[in-house]
Amino acid sequence: MKRSIAAWLERRRATSNAPAVAALEGELCALPEPLPWPPPGPVLVFAPHPDDEAIGCGGLLLRLVQAGVAVRVVLVTDGSGAGGLPAGAAQVREREFHSSLARLGVTDHVMLGFPDGELVASAPLFEAIDAQVRAFTPRWVVGPSAADAHRDHRCTAQALRRAALAHDCVQMSLEYETWGALPATHVLDITDQLATKLAALAEHATVLVQMDYARATAGLAQYRGLLLREKRAQAAGEAFVCTGRDTGFAWPTGWGRPIEPGK
Repeated sequence: MKRSIAAWLERRRATSNAPAVAALEGELCALPEPLPWPPPGPVLVFAPHPDDEAIGCGGLLLRLVQAGVAVRVVLVTDGSGAGGLPAGAAQVREREFHSSLARLGVTDHVMLGFPDGELVASAPLFEAIDAQVRAFTPRWVVGPSAADAHRDHRCTAQALRRAALAHDCVQMSLEYETWGALPATHVLDITDQLATKLAALAEHATVLVQMDYARATAGLAQYRGLLLREKRAQAAGEAFVCTGRDTGFAWPTGWGRPIEPGK
């Protein structure tokens, strides 16, 4: 098995510049492509809740800062916990969010203040996210997936896709992983950034008392490290589903679904 994968990797390195989606049919083990780097311009990141920025794309954020790419993080909800956290949690989590961004070196952020747990795919959310894209004119937008298990995440993803379609500046959309693994098209090497990513997540003490996100996030990053073309000791990665303007920022037909018997 290892020899087969190693030989496949060598062939891909030598012969292929095609997107991962186009290379799946007939491949023995079609690993995600490396995320194109660096981005061609500013990157706008959306986090539905405080901690999503660290869990979903903390390594990406740190690498953007290290590369000198303009990046802004938009926090969509107030982080009050939808009734599952103590009174005053929103104010505490706002401070934790600021501390997390400081760990990652991000200085530009916006807070939209929608009630946690109450996002709906409707005009107020669409207009707020559209305004952020219009103001920042990003080349890449980054956010949760429409396939995420959490409704707030799915609503954010829907609004972000609408905004991306409405503004020609956006060339690529990256969907990150939080509440579920995705059928990734691209992976980013965050081996050197993992410790800082986890330190940023550790700033979110309020939710870490509720669930062991730190262990889960570290495990997912290490698992995604297996997908990197360049094999490194203690490898870590962040995986994304990347879509472009040419496809309307939509997943290819059938992407991530089992092949029907007989086809």
